Amino acid sequence: MRQFLGLAAAVTTAVVGLPAPAASAAVTTLFVNNADPTRCSDTGSGTLAQPFCTVSAAAKVVEPGQTVRVMPTSGGYFGDVVHITRSGTPEQPITFLGGPITRDAQSMPLLEASSKEAGSTFVVSNAHDVVIKGFRQDRRKNPVVITDSSRITVEQNWFQNSSGTADIRISGNSDHVTVARNLFPDTLGVAVDAGVRSTLITANDFSRTTTSAVTVKDAPQTAVTNNTIAFSCEESVLIDGASPGAVVENNVITADHPDTTKDYPAECDAAHRGEAEISLSVGSVADSKVDFNTVHPWPGASTYRWSGTGYPTPAAFTAATGQAAHDIDLDVAFEEAFPAWPFHPLPDSARAATDSADPAAPGVGTDLYGSKPLDDPRSESTAPNVGGFRDRGAYENVGLQGSLSVIGDSFHSPHGPIPLTVRATASASDGFGGSPISYSFDFGDGSAPVVSTAPEATHTYTVVGSYPVTVTLTTASGARVTPDPTFAKANQPGPLTVDFTTWTDGGGNAIFSPTATSPWDITAGRINFGDGSGDHAWYPSQNPNVRYHAPGTYTVTVAATDATGKEVVTTKQLKVVFDAEHRALLDGEKVQVLARTDGGLVGAVGNFTQGVWGPAAAVPNGGPAAADITSVADSVTSTQYLRAVVLANGRIRYIERNLGGWRFHGVSYIGPGDWSPWTEPTEASGLGPLAGITQIAAASIGEQTHVVALAGGRVYEATLDAGFRWTAWGDVTAAAKLPAGTTQIAAGTTGNALHIAALGADGRIRVADGDYTRGTWSSGDITGAIGSPGTVTQIAGAALGSKFHVLALVGGSVFQASGDYAAGRWSSWANVSAVVGRQGAVTQLSAAGTGNTLRLFGVSGGHVYNANGDYTAGRWSAWGDVTAPGAAGSTAPVTGTSAAGTG
Repeated sequence: MRQFLGLAAAVTTAVVGLPAPAASAAVTTLFVNNADPTRCSDTGSGTLAQPFCTVSAAAKVVEPGQTVRVMPTSGGYFGDVVHITRSGTPEQPITFLGGPITRDAQSMPLLEASSKEAGSTFVVSNAHDVVIKGFRQDRRKNPVVITDSSRITVEQNWFQNSSGTADIRISGNSDHVTVARNLFPDTLGVAVDAGVRSTLITANDFSRTTTSAVTVKDAPQTAVTNNTIAFSCEESVLIDGASPGAVVENNVITADHPDTTKDYPAECDAAHRGEAEISLSVGSVADSKVDFNTVHPWPGASTYRWSGTGYPTPAAFTAATGQAAHDIDLDVAFEEAFPAWPFHPLPDSARAATDSADPAAPGVGTDLYGSKPLDDPRSESTAPNVGGFRDRGAYENVGLQGSLSVIGDSFHSPHGPIPLTVRATASASDGFGGSPISYSFDFGDGSAPVVSTAPEATHTYTVVGSYPVTVTLTTASGARVTPDPTFAKANQPGPLTVDFTTWTDGGGNAIFSPTATSPWDITAGRINFGDGSGDHAWYPSQNPNVRYHAPGTYTVTVAATDATGKEVVTTKQLKVVFDAEHRALLDGEKVQVLARTDGGLVGAVGNFTQGVWGPAAAVPNGGPAAADITSVADSVTSTQYLRAVVLANGRIRYIERNLGGWRFHGVSYIGPGDWSPWTEPTEASGLGPLAGITQIAAASIGEQTHVVALAGGRVYEATLDAGFRWTAWGDVTAAAKLPAGTTQIAAGTTGNALHIAALGADGRIRVADGDYTRGTWSSGDITGAIGSPGTVTQIAGAALGSKFHVLALVGGSVFQASGDYAAGRWSSWANVSAVVGRQGAVTQLSAAGTGNTLRLFGVSGGHVYNANGDYTAGRWSAWGDVTAPGAAGSTAPVTGTSAAGTG
């Protein structure tokens, strides 16, 4: 492998550390930090005090031996394509440096584009001796492009959400390019184009690439070593064209297949999977080597393709070619859940891959995190050559774990006013016995790391900013780990202030946006809406909300406490105004009226306590067609749910409306005035069929609604309970001994009794009474008791207290009689129309009871009129036009109504 000796040496130098710049260099570090636009400048000198705003500005002036340090506190460099044309030397490379790679990547500066179509992050052209390290590159098109360049190293970057053709593309007359220790989740992998020579791709983690993880074409002497490649589309490693002298060693490769990735598959189908996981073309097999890999293919697919021939297993491949003598088929069970994703270290079940890599392969040095090869005492494997214990894949099992905590000297908070002093403390667990451990603390503000054998360091911030604090733990044996960062935040000194804004609608809903500013952490917040519900906790970024149940002016108090224990309170007056629609839904005596029009059902709520009608509005779509509706009935339960029952084409349709506050309805909450979906009771719901229905009525007792149906001249009844369960139809005509031939019905309830008024073909009105306490039915002929008001064309019913009121329409006039079930007597018929004044002939009527008032609704001339009989005051109001502007309002002519009351 002589052709790779120089390359391996170059990589080792990059891993151990960048060479120190020459003593004569006046400036070794150029800083980039756009977190504070007022402090940075692209025309300045790039000092820590006045950094560059963009990476591009630093790239235009950087000299050999200098490092462009892009601070993790920086924001995204939107649209900033960094063109690198300046070169370093082998002894003094130019380095673009971000932060250490950790699970949450917050220590890495994010170079983010506004869309996936934005240009590359770094474009290297005709340059040499350049290092790009420690960046998170998101939503870029071909993030890194290297053309006609030498000795370029791209290491420990995190690529994600990319587009184009590759995340790293190497092309032109390029040589000795190293792609090492990078993360490639859900990306397009690495592409090496024709003419490129001596490329090293090592210790990278590729997962779910939508192309081959590594694609090489007409590029000789390419080494692909110690990579972890999980669930790629197409081939995992494709060496194509004329690419002799390739080395594919020490990789852990597991193909995407349903048994292991069914919950999170790669974005490719079977038609786009590769012919084999490792493929070398006819023109690439000369002087090439494949060995020491673990490879698990797609089900039924080849593991290798060598010079055009596929081989299903390592044994078959070795027998035919002599290659892959140390390869094994190992289906590695990677941990895919957060927080492991997108890292794919070897699980304990993959012991065959530990301590079994070829230490002489090109690029074998540190793993993705920077750890050296270590002897895993749990492994039964031995290194193939003396002095090497490298694991296969991108990760080395090192037995080292660490964590970091950061507190402030004042109030223990790492956030506070400048000057802010913080104390960082690391903890370590070394399972392999590699101690002693050294600690390198980086406080994220450009100051030199604090390196110590003590697990603690202090630092004082004097410049405002948010700084990721990291620590790198290193054992004497070379194990290395960088735990997730902890942020310190240095703020301008100042007082604790509290304020809030409010958004309200016309329904009493209010959303509050409290803000609290302090150089210290906000530790607690409370808000009092002034509605009697007391204090409620809130926290920054939360938006507390409340629904006021009545209009008025409320005193709202918002308070916040910071880490010093100080509390500041602010108070404002909030005027809550309800529009007519929502005022009608407030507590009080309410009536829901359903009106039939040629366009369908229209509903409106009148709140007589508030003295307002809500606007008329169509009942939600999905119900029966207007032309199919022949009867409508409604009733309100004790929990203020309107239950509307509609007869259409002989079938019953059902819908509910919430007339109260926020309520749980079946499986979700519905707000005031909201409607449930339409349903159609069927045999499956328990109701069962009833043929020939011509009219329906409804009345509720508590949360149960009784639906009464007239079919074939007989009266039937079924019950809908609070759990939306229906009983089967019961024959009221038989139970109450009503004569056959009923032509119209009306219903109401008093106490635990259901009353059904039945108009017979003989013109007589009878009432059937169902006593649900005793479980008995009875009936009586009220026409025989109090006489007849005349030829009755329609009846309606409503209950007030212990009285059931029967209303009869005779010659366009409304008559009313009351059955007092507490006193045991019926009143005589009274001519209501004569009292309330004629408004033209009434063609259809309905009634509802609220409190001790009978609410009468009559249709005349396409309008709905309302008159109210107040039995406490002993008087009737005059007719009022419900459909007139200023009331519910309606432009469609009304042909019929149904009314139900509450409160």
